[in-house]
Amino acid sequence: MDTFDRATLRALAEHESEVYVSLYMETMRNESDWSQNTIRYKNLLTEARDILREQGHRENEIDVLLEPARALADDTTFWRQVSNGVALFLTADGLQTYRLPLQFDEFVTAGDHFHLKPLFPLIASNNRFFVLALSQNDVKLFQGTHQSIGEVDAREIPGSLTESSPGVVDDAEREVQHRTANRTPSGRTDQVYHGHPHDKDDNSRTVKPEIKQFFRSVDEGVMKYLADEDAPLLIAGVSEYLPMYREVNSYAHLVENDVVAGNPEDLRPTELHEKAWSIVEPIFEATQQEALEVFDQHYHQNGNLASGNFHEIVPACAYGRVDTLFVPIDEYRWGRFDPSSNTVELHGSHETGDYDLLNYAAVHAHLNGATVYALRPENMPNGQFVAAVFRYPADVSATEEG
Repeated sequence: MDTFDRATLRALAEHESEVYVSLYMETMRNESDWSQNTIRYKNLLTEARDILREQGHRENEIDVLLEPARALADDTTFWRQVSNGVALFLTADGLQTYRLPLQFDEFVTAGDHFHLKPLFPLIASNNRFFVLALSQNDVKLFQGTHQSIGEVDAREIPGSLTESSPGVVDDAEREVQHRTANRTPSGRTDQVYHGHPHDKDDNSRTVKPEIKQFFRSVDEGVMKYLADEDAPLLIAGVSEYLPMYREVNSYAHLVENDVVAGNPEDLRPTELHEKAWSIVEPIFEATQQEALEVFDQHYHQNGNLASGNFHEIVPACAYGRVDTLFVPIDEYRWGRFDPSSNTVELHGSHETGDYDLLNYAAVHAHLNGATVYALRPENMPNGQFVAAVFRYPADVSATEEG
């Protein structure tokens, strides 16, 4: 699976070019279905060519633009290493590809910016999480969404105990066995950790320095990858690893009270996802519900601080007035926003020159520091197509500008 984070989205949103092609497709992971991936991909490239023709681009320009994307169709290594979905972004500068743990609806568009809203489940505040799988022979970092989970290429993280510190494996196993043997009848281990090297109770001992150094090396690798993240991080491994890792952990959003128990090497990706999602889903639901309650309170008690009005929200996203934005997954609202007149033009269907205003709102809100929630349409507040909580009332903005 490829890396995709908020910095990546920002770079795509701020990329400068004359024409942008965005392509999304679900991918088949079974070997028997690999041929279907390239067939459907080529069909989408044909659709992209038709769109570019309709927009007035010449055939030779289209050929040059699409050449890197056409070459990808013959890259068997790429198609054999797909995740659940593929997102591709094409400009005159070249092609960027992302194999991600999301099942995208097939979609292709061309315009004056990239279409990025389908990617928001990967950066939204209510959906994405990470799992650090710890075992003696294999250490992996996974990124997950509500749909699936996939391993990320985090080379900074040691691949195993033996790779980081030869000879530590036996010590680690004895440490785990010691903790398991010292469980109380309730199942709790006697060892208590408070984040300091020498904290211990009367019935146990501290983690061996070699083991602690290994977990510290893992933590350093995790922080290089997750330094700017705020998504939950779960530990997958024997339960005794959690307090051992917590003692050296630097990541502020480690889930400290639960672990995906057992040897992660024995779990299929679907099983790992199911177990991890059962832990993080209540966390997401709690924060999402709190945000929805804030919207509801402002919407019904102080209409100046919350809105479901497209014509108000889109400009507010563009100018940094939005604090929290709610957008529906797999929905589109075609039209245009004119910054010079601050007006929004909505159309019932896609017209030449249109772009998805939900995409525009989500991207600009995110770039301006707003919290964005990607919700299923049935979970949108008050049945709105878009909803927002503002940082300040509109009249304050007008006063400041005046």
